[in-house]
This record gives sequence, C-alpha cells and structure tokens, in this order.
Amino acid sequence: MKLPKLMHIRMFVAVYEEGSFTVAASREGLGQSGVSAHVRQLEAQLGVQLFFRDRAIVPTPAGHAYYQQCVQLLRLHESASNAVGRRAEPAVGTLRMGMIPTMSRSVFSRALRAFEIAYPNVSVQLTEGTGAVLATSVRRGMLDFAITQRMFYDAGGGSGLGISVFTRTPAFLVSSPNSDLPHCEPIRLNKVKDLHLVLPVGRRPLLEKYLIDHNVQVVERINWFESMLGAMDLVRTSHWTAIISGLFIADDLRRRRFTLNPLADPILWDEMLLVEPARIPLSTIAQNFIELLRQATEEINEIPIRIAHGEQVNSLNHPFKSALPHE
Repeated sequence: MKLPKLMHIRMFVAVYEEGSFTVAASREGLGQSGVSAHVRQLEAQLGVQLFFRDRAIVPTPAGHAYYQQCVQLLRLHESASNAVGRRAEPAVGTLRMGMIPTMSRSVFSRALRAFEIAYPNVSVQLTEGTGAVLATSVRRGMLDFAITQRMFYDAGGGSGLGISVFTRTPAFLVSSPNSDLPHCEPIRLNKVKDLHLVLPVGRRPLLEKYLIDHNVQVVERINWFESMLGAMDLVRTSHWTAIISGLFIADDLRRRRFTLNPLADPILWDEMLLVEPARIPLSTIAQNFIELLRQATEEINEIPIRIAHGEQVNSLNHPFKSALPHE
C-alpha cells in the first residue's frame, strides 16, 4: 500500500480538530476544496472512511483511532526537524502566549522581566482572554501556549491540545474593605449571611457546584460576562462579593483594598492549566518562559496557600516583602 503523504495527515488532523473543512482550510491556509481532496485521497489510500459527512463532519470510529496516531506522528516529525537545526536555533523572533486575567495580573510581569534579560531579542505577545478562546487559539496555531483554568476542558474543549496542571491556588471570598468579616481569616461560606455573589460566567459551573455541595445560601446573583477586573470595582464599593483565585488577589492581601477570606471546610482549589498544541512540541524559548512563570507563580502563590491553611498574617515572616508583587 502506498504510504500517506504528510500533507494528507496534516489536513486530516486539522479537519478532525476543527470539525469543519472550512475552518480547517482557514487554519492551514488552503482552499476548502484542497483540504477535502487531501482527506479523500487519504481515505482512498487507507481504504476506510474517516468522517461521516451527512449534516456535520463527525469522525468515524476509524477516524478516532487514526487521529491519535497521527498527532503523535506529527509531533515526532516536528521534534526530529527541530533536533536537526537545534544548534543553530536563534534566540530571536516572537513568542505568542495567552493567559487568563488571574495569571496576567499577578504573574506575567515578574516572569517577563526575567525573560527580557535572558532573551533581549525575542518579542513577547500576550493575549488575555477566557479559557475557551485561548484554547482555540492554541489549537489553531495562533498562540504558542496558554495558561487557562480547568472549566473549558471540562466542557470538552481539549481536542488537539496537550493539557497539564500548571498550578493550584486557593479561592478567596472578596468583599468590600468595610465588610464585617475578619480580613485573611478562613471562613465557611455557608455561615456568611446575606450573601450577594458576582459569578464569572466561565467559572460558574465550578462555583455553583461548590455552593450546592456545601449548602451555601445565596440571596442574589449577578452573572458577569466580562473580565472580573470590572466586577472587583463593584465589590470594593458595595455589598456584592465575589469568589476569586488567590493568585488574582495576591497583591491585594498586602494593600488591603478589599476584605479577603479563604474558603475553608473545605478549601476550594482553582487549577490552572498549561495548554499547548498536541501536534507541535514547545520551542526551547517557550519552555524557558514557562519555567519563569512557574517560579514566579510559586513565589506569589505561597502566601495565599499559607493563609488558606489557617496561618495568621501576623505570624508570617515578612510575607509581603518577598512573596508578593510590588508596585
């Protein structure tokens, strides 16, 4: 049997991941008819149908099985190509990354300062957005990698992506600085009276599950569709509250612009995910930036974690001088 061409395999993977010949063609920079022809030639060579094409493009059982092998093949091919030219790999170019506001607000600037010293000739482009949008951009090759929260993957957005846990951070109840709650002390959310809660739409399933599982009564809800930065201003000046990742509010622990209380019994953990294309290995430059992000995240996340486990702020050894970002 004649071996399939690498181009045929690439087009098949694109159609599988995008669920559309039109979107796959846009992603690969070809016409729709060209992508369709590549896939049909591949099916003819293999002697199997890879997609059902009735009302929607749906992989057949053979298509599902073949896809898993094809992704590994493309990744190995890219790794082999990189290995040939690794010595000559220049530390120049553009690194494109995506982050949810939780990461871009607290961690990005610290990692970027260290990266600019090591790679002065590499331009960094940051895209801030929701997890689902960033994941789609990674899959389509518009971003080299992204840091997101888990909720998009739980909704089935993981096709064509390599996904791993980047870090975990505890969630805090955020209320106005005039709140009656004791700042930085762990609280049981079901003991809070007159709870008016702002819920970010992307994370709402996770938060609603926590509320239901632990019998938390909410007087009123607002579904917030945009960045939680805007919601924070509402919380700071009113009776509304929000549940926010510890990384996102780490600097506010020092500046006391809000009353911040980690959720206890149990702690609610937010998982941050590293998202990369399944078919393309990360470049050395991207790996190095991710390592700097890990270091910055670990430093900044230390104090929210310790507070969430019940340590008193006054007992911490100068926490806000070393572990938190500074203005």
